[in-house]
Amino acid sequence: MTADATIIPELAVTDRTAATALLLRVFGFSDAGGGLLRLGSQTVALVGADAPAGHGKIDHLALSVADVDATLAALIARGAELEGTTPDGPREIAEFWGTGVRYVFLRGPEGARIELCARRGPAAAAGIAGHDHIGIPCTDIAASERFFRDLGLTPLAAVDLDRPEGVTHVRFLRHGESVVELYGPPDLRGRAAPFAANALWRGLRMTGTGQPAGERTGPDGLRVTLL
Repeated sequence: MTADATIIPELAVTDRTAATALLLRVFGFSDAGGGLLRLGSQTVALVGADAPAGHGKIDHLALSVADVDATLAALIARGAELEGTTPDGPREIAEFWGTGVRYVFLRGPEGARIELCARRGPAAAAGIAGHDHIGIPCTDIAASERFFRDLGLTPLAAVDLDRPEGVTHVRFLRHGESVVELYGPPDLRGRAAPFAANALWRGLRMTGTGQPAGERTGPDGLRVTLL
């Protein structure tokens, strides 16, 4: 891994102009040119696609905030909408990072999931700081973890969430300042990957791996482009 190590998620949309406008106006991104948008430590690549829909091999992008409720109120005032994952507003996961997290999902361009995520405890800064993680569902979390470790990512945390519907295994891995969240819920475990081929969050671009450029295909068909 080199000093410029980062992971850039690709967002596939039919209308890049409208998608850019929404990310700038509502979420506060800036246009970095070349189809790239940037918000603090987070970069997103917009790509054109015919009729993308659904949430597939990548489920969501999470942005780090100091105060979920205050940031949510500010974004709603700018036109943000709650997404169906959290239709009633923010929720919490007590097991993450020792003190827990508070989170909420919003509708991004064309319905792409964008999460606001704050670790519980003293707030570090106001507003949106940028990258928190990229959420990736897995049918075989061990295979997905091996795939990312082979690309040079390092383990950051491992949590098993015990819920009435079963145990969801969660693994966080780091690449530079970028983090992927792998999670294997009981309804996916051991199944053939049910993810939409034409999903909105379409693939990942990685820099600074020290490996030859080219495409890699991971478990469940996840496409990673090494730059």
